[in-house]
Amino acid sequence: MTQANHEPIRVRASGPTGPEAAYVGQPFTVRCFGGFQLHIPGRRLDWTNVRPRVRALLRFLAVHGGRPVHREVILAALWPELPVRSGIRNLHVGISTLRAFLEPGVRRGASRLVRRDGESYLLALPPTAYCDVRSFDEAITAWRRTAGTGQRGAAVAALREALAQYTGDLLPEEGPAEWIVAERDRYRTLAAESAATLAALELEAERPAAAVMAARRGLEIDGFRDDAWRVLAEAHQRSGDVAAAARVCSAYDQVLRTLGVPGPARAA
Repeated sequence: MTQANHEPIRVRASGPTGPEAAYVGQPFTVRCFGGFQLHIPGRRLDWTNVRPRVRALLRFLAVHGGRPVHREVILAALWPELPVRSGIRNLHVGISTLRAFLEPGVRRGASRLVRRDGESYLLALPPTAYCDVRSFDEAITAWRRTAGTGQRGAAVAALREALAQYTGDLLPEEGPAEWIVAERDRYRTLAAESAATLAALELEAERPAAAVMAARRGLEIDGFRDDAWRVLAEAHQRSGDVAAAARVCSAYDQVLRTLGVPGPARAA
């Protein structure tokens, strides 16, 4: 386990009662990009004695950004090796452990944070909560709504917001766990696409310095994106930095060589 697995979680120890009253105006924060964090004001807790599978259950619920997840999906992800009945029993124990840990003394069925919705479970986020995955998804949706509308300013704002949320791979603590790999790759691809698209829009708006920053960000995420390499070289060229443009072309050519593809300078 990495150090991030032992991050303390802060939970409100006392205050107003009611489903949301304890969290109104409080900095409830869930981060899944670049390392898992859950911050809820109040009581400091130590995760050292919480079993790894229970921690994974919390992260699994968190990465869905407050959306319900059907128990069959959870079982397939976290207990694929067990018969259904054993998996369900482990899920129930895990849910109960999370509830008791996050909300000590909570009555059965009264949890505000880990809720059941029919055959699904969710990490309930208060209205004022911040969740980086949810914010990223919302920004991507906002960007896609601009497609074909000519609203370049709105598209740029949405893409900048998406990149601000994406601070690294999704839940690196989970390593190569099968349930996270596809989602991690999907978000990485979306983030790289967002950066490359933003770079192109910045260049169209005659902001070469901003285009360089966005293109470099995209290549940090995915160093094999042709569009990011090309925009980066052109942005340097337009800004008058011919030497930087040449270095980018040389680096891009080397990337293509590693893939067995003819570079721009050698293409027929």
